Amino acid sequence: MKNIKKIISSAIAMAFLGATFWTPLALAALGDQALKSGMTGQTVEELQSRLIELGYDSISVDGVFGETTEQSVIDYQNKKNLAADGVVGQETVQVMQDSRMPEVSRSNAPGRYKAVLDIKATAYAAGPHDNGQWGNMTYMGTMVRPGVIAVDPQVIPLGSRLYIEFADGKGMYGVAEDTGGAIKGNRIDIAMQSVAVAYDFGIQNVKVYVLS
Repeated sequence: MKNIKKIISSAIAMAFLGATFWTPLALAALGDQALKSGMTGQTVEELQSRLIELGYDSISVDGVFGETTEQSVIDYQNKKNLAADGVVGQETVQVMQDSRMPEVSRSNAPGRYKAVLDIKATAYAAGPHDNGQWGNMTYMGTMVRPGVIAVDPQVIPLGSRLYIEFADGKGMYGVAEDTGGAIKGNRIDIAMQSVAVAYDFGIQNVKVYVLS
């Protein structure tokens, strides 16, 4: 009987550990298989978030590879001189991943938005150095990556698509997927690809357009 209890206890423990480690692996699976119209799931959400970071702000992060997502993929593939078939294979993912910094362009503020805020912006990177116990994960359970924005949910709702306009006239798109102990009121924290880049960003005054 004791041996049986030990076996059952071990099985439960292994199942728990498997569940614990499975989530980040699943979230990091973009590129493991080709994504195309009709597919659903967390990997599609990662793709949609990445497309929003690249400026395709008409997309909703709903995990459904529909017509809007497909057209955005085709537009991106045309822009990067890739085979414009709307299928996100390893080549398309690699080009997306190579753009590690959020794409920043000369400011062209969106014509449609819910609110515009004067915000003090800082930057951070994935890992315990900047993100403490959360490591590589956001508050919403997605991966910390360039283009993720930490916000005060009482000021900017989580899940909002944002356009950030910098003092030098450039801008970038992002998604409010994270929070932070020091991010209160009119403050945001912009995820970068490394701690060094986050330090270089420093503290900047920006305008944040809340798109949705």
